[in-house]
Amino acid sequence: MSAASGQKQLATIIKYEMLKFLRGKKFFIILAIIGIISIAMAIIPPIAGNPYPNAKEFIEFFANFVNIIIIIVVTLFGADAIVYDFEKGTAFVLYPNPVRRRTIFAGKFISSLIMSVAIIVIYYMIGIALDVAINGTVPFEVFYSLLLAIAYMATLMSITFLISTTMRSTLSASVLVFALFFLVFPMMGSMITIVGIEPWFIITSMPMVIGDIFTTPFPQTIEQDMGAFKMLVYHPSVRMALATMVAYTVPAFALAYRQFIKKELQ
Repeated sequence: MSAASGQKQLATIIKYEMLKFLRGKKFFIILAIIGIISIAMAIIPPIAGNPYPNAKEFIEFFANFVNIIIIIVVTLFGADAIVYDFEKGTAFVLYPNPVRRRTIFAGKFISSLIMSVAIIVIYYMIGIALDVAINGTVPFEVFYSLLLAIAYMATLMSITFLISTTMRSTLSASVLVFALFFLVFPMMGSMITIVGIEPWFIITSMPMVIGDIFTTPFPQTIEQDMGAFKMLVYHPSVRMALATMVAYTVPAFALAYRQFIKKELQ
């Protein structure tokens, strides 16, 4: 197979995966969630009789919700990306064709990333528009926050693809992805901080930097007295967060690719 032919096949797979996303309900579900969050942030302060936060505080508060958006996005666009074909039987039509599996894997991963990045950018653009409308300006740190959010999303997407190549049911894959990122890992991180250990090795502790990037000076990890016990309030540095993301992304992506190449049609 020539390089040009492989690139054409890759573009075709990306095209049809994107069309599948855009024609389905998932895209509109996440847009509806973003709309609800945005409307709530715009109307709750005046309804409650409180002034709006300043430009930096407003966009920081907005950015703190992006972790939830990212978890929903990777669940919707990544959890069933691979397992769906094997569960529903479409793999029997697609995979016997003269298309390399690595091309299929790359096409699915890239299309999932494109859709996820688009959603995150839309979310931030709405936040920027609201901040400008309310405060007349927006801090430059918002662009660093956006890049960190995209990096974190790519990490979770790699882990999600690993789960998708391993599971046999789309429902099981989706539930596992959401539970891991929304409940299991965060709970592990919370329990570890209670015993005084910094959860630098737990990936769901890293999105703190997405909001912390707006704070000057940058927040440091502190010990907080809770009465009966003390716990750490963990704030990873940007360097630590990026290093942890890379440490998760590379092996997760490699294992997902290996698992997909060896996955058999049944």
